[in-house]
Amino acid sequence: MLARLFFMVFLGLAWALFLTFLPLGLAITLGAVTTFVWALINLYPDKFLLHYFQARETIETDHSAAYRVARAQAYKFKIPAPRIYSYSGFFHRAYALASQDRLTFLVERKILEQAAENELEAMFFALALQSHEGVVRRHTLSLLLLAILWAPALKIMSLRRQSSQSSSWVVQFLVGPFANLVFRLVHPVGIWKNFLKKLDMFPWENSRLIELNARLDQPRLESSTSRLMNFRFYAANHTAAQQMILAIESATHPLDLLHGVNPEVANA
Repeated sequence: MLARLFFMVFLGLAWALFLTFLPLGLAITLGAVTTFVWALINLYPDKFLLHYFQARETIETDHSAAYRVARAQAYKFKIPAPRIYSYSGFFHRAYALASQDRLTFLVERKILEQAAENELEAMFFALALQSHEGVVRRHTLSLLLLAILWAPALKIMSLRRQSSQSSSWVVQFLVGPFANLVFRLVHPVGIWKNFLKKLDMFPWENSRLIELNARLDQPRLESSTSRLMNFRFYAANHTAAQQMILAIESATHPLDLLHGVNPEVANA
């Protein structure tokens, strides 16, 4: 798996740099800490992503229909009953995240609030199908890798925002394209196309997803090919946490391919 290979390369480079430029004792200490963090990332990638999304676990009494439908779809595919988390984002997104024997459905808040029960059924069917087809673990690690690539740039941007906006071009034309290129390498669009072929075998769920996508289509989405990445990360009304959510949401999502939405440009 390429995502795991990237993480292993990062770990190897970290050890090499520590041993080359630091005293042996300090190098071993920092290497051990880095290895421990690397192990946590591999064991709990879903929890790290939930942190980046600032997601909260939903209360079953508040979303009883969502839990009922999600459990029914999980039972249909004989997969673990998922936990449902919600987050406030910029696109109508829903993710299936996996780690060891845990399965989490992460859903943008507006979907939970506005989707009808039959639309939720179709959406959770698609997430359960992703888990059944074995693409969720890879997608989870790929999204986490994308977030880790963005984190240093967003940190620098948040420190410089008050004094200067001069580094915004670095985010738009270097970090964004590079991070998305890496994501496309570790999680090619072809994986989603193969998944959508499977979804085509279930016309009722497929049509409900298209209806949900069309109904929740947002005016903040723009279709433009003038720039590869134009998130306006330097906008004053975007916090660093919001920028991270927007960066992760920019990754190719099956709903985009289903509906033909281009997420590469978001209005601030």
